[in-house]
Amino acid sequence: QLRRVSYAIKNSSTKLLPRWREIWFPERIMPRDVKTRWNSTYDMLVFAIDYQAVLNKMTDERSLNLQDYELNRKEWRLASELRDILKDAALYFSRDAIPSLTMVIPAMDHIDEVLATNITSANYSHAIRSALSVGKCTLNRYYSKTDFSETYRIAMGE
Repeated sequence: QLRRVSYAIKNSSTKLLPRWREIWFPERIMPRDVKTRWNSTYDMLVFAIDYQAVLNKMTDERSLNLQDYELNRKEWRLASELRDILKDAALYFSRDAIPSLTMVIPAMDHIDEVLATNITSANYSHAIRSALSVGKCTLNRYYSKTDFSETYRIAMGE
């Protein structure tokens, strides 16, 4: 829902964007979630949760035709949980260090630890824990690919 409302607001120059500016600061436009930008989901979630009252007001305003994008309490809670999960990765990968191949496995180990810890955490809903399980399976596939990578073995000094 947040992806869709972000896209709708950003791409509406005639109706939604002017209303957004009336309700809130003109300088702040909701970030879009872009598949090719690894951190964009986190940025969008942080923004949406910070501006939850504004987004609720816009989706509630019938003249804007955004009712389909309205989030209920459960969906907002899921968005908050997902933001919290993605925060670790966002902060870890936003460091000043220049990414290199030798950082891959330590990064994957860190992600694996976060996933494994949170999959069983009662702090997160079933939906988030299920998504974490899928993420762990995907990560395990990537782990198995490093076993066959000569470039990786050379970088790690094996």
